[in-house]
Order: sequence, then C-alpha cells, then structure tokens
Amino acid sequence: MSILGYMNKIGTWLNLRQITTGTPGSDLNRDRLKKIIDSFIAKGFVEVRDSENPKAKFEYRITDKGKSSFRKCIDFDPDIRFVLGLQDPKGV
Repeated sequence: MSILGYMNKIGTWLNLRQITTGTPGSDLNRDRLKKIIDSFIAKGFVEVRDSENPKAKFEYRITDKGKSSFRKCIDFDPDIRFVLGLQDPKGV
C-alpha cells in the first residue's frame, strides 16, 4: 500500500530505485519490488514504459484505476483513520 501511496503522491514516472528510496519504511530489494510492481501492472494499477534514463530500463506511473483503488483503501472515518495510523488524505 505504501508503494501505491508514494506513486500517487509523486504522480509522475519513477524508476525502481526512485520507488525504493522514496517509499517510507520500505526495505524491499529490487527483485521483490519488481514482483510487486508487476502485480500492480497486471491489475491495471500501474503502467510501464521504457526509461528515458539510460541507467534504468523501465519507469512506472500509477494509473487512474490505481489512484482510485488507493483512495478506497485509505478513505475511512476520521476515528478509524486515527486508529490505523493513517495520515490526512490531503497530505497523501
């Protein structure tokens, strides 16, 4: 969920290194992150393109479906949000 949250917040194309370093609390290695991203692509939550950066093969961006699904996951009553430790959706 934090991966989609980060991608939603940034809203632009990111390579695997950028996703790994920008996702709070992420200790994923590249292979594990790639598997997660591939599963998001299969569900239509993330799209992929060839990277403009010669050091990265691919770049990824959250889709409208991914944004909508992420919002549904964090759209709780304020008290439930507090209990779950979720931040204000305006900051996400």
